Amino acid sequence: MTWSLPHSDAVAKGDPALLNRLAWRSRWSSREKSEAYAKAALKTAVATDTDSMKAPRGYAHLTLAWQTKWRGDFDASMAHSLDCETYLSETHHPECRGHIYSILGVLHYSRNRLDLAANSVERGLDLIDPDDHLEAYIDLLTTKATVQRYKGDSARSGLTLSRARDVATGAELARVEHNIARSMMRDDDVLKGIGHAETSLELCEKHANRVIVPYTLEVLGAFHVALGDFTKAEEAFSDGLDVAIKDRDFRAQCQIIHRHAALEHARNDLERARDLNRFGAQISKDMNYHLWSRDFALALAGVYEDLGDLRKSVDAHKRAWRFEKARRT
Repeated sequence: MTWSLPHSDAVAKGDPALLNRLAWRSRWSSREKSEAYAKAALKTAVATDTDSMKAPRGYAHLTLAWQTKWRGDFDASMAHSLDCETYLSETHHPECRGHIYSILGVLHYSRNRLDLAANSVERGLDLIDPDDHLEAYIDLLTTKATVQRYKGDSARSGLTLSRARDVATGAELARVEHNIARSMMRDDDVLKGIGHAETSLELCEKHANRVIVPYTLEVLGAFHVALGDFTKAEEAFSDGLDVAIKDRDFRAQCQIIHRHAALEHARNDLERARDLNRFGAQISKDMNYHLWSRDFALALAGVYEDLGDLRKSVDAHKRAWRFEKARRT
């Protein structure tokens, strides 16, 4: 069924419950509209300032926590998540809180706290009913699979993603197919993985999932690098970065730059690889994106070694080790 959104200005002073529904339903297709509706709902709810407005405040913070998490503004996402928890109880709003626990899981693993990430996800899964809260269930499973992968348990991660794929449809399935492709990239299963990445892109177009597009293009480009098709890889990275920049998605920008640097390294354009890794490392530092700061440090260590600058290579290895040592599992 085709579902169209009114222009945000048309409902800027409307019912906050309606605004929140519009904000949440448009989260995959239009970040700008989704955030505009959520902010309008929050503004209206705060202005009214009655007990009946607590739930609208909480749901507005949920959408904003979700959007800022995807965009890589982790501090803002954490603040919105905590505000959401203030207004929405687990007893009366389990699905919303399930999404929040998934968001918190991403925030924690992005900053090397795999222990807290795992706890958040399990809390959410204990809270929700998969039959009644399907979207939250899928959200939690994809986050759980990522935590398992970063803990080194690829087999369990794959099984968790299979559970998500069995029940996901539409825009959610586009996200899950992307996660499966990313998992296969980590396992060097290129031929199967590229099929899932292409399926994800097809589903993104069919179901208007713009959020996932740059992440899928990042993974697709990485597969093309592995296959030695540098032209297709560069096209994927360029298209993905274009979407990420337009949508102000710094997390996607960071990850695509890392993959593009690997492409330039494979081409033996060491200066370009160095410059891209430096640029990406600065973005990840500004975001406190510890997970990828380690990866940039490792990449720079390899580039500097090939450039013959062993001192800088050792320094980069030491930085990577500090990030690795700080990881809590």
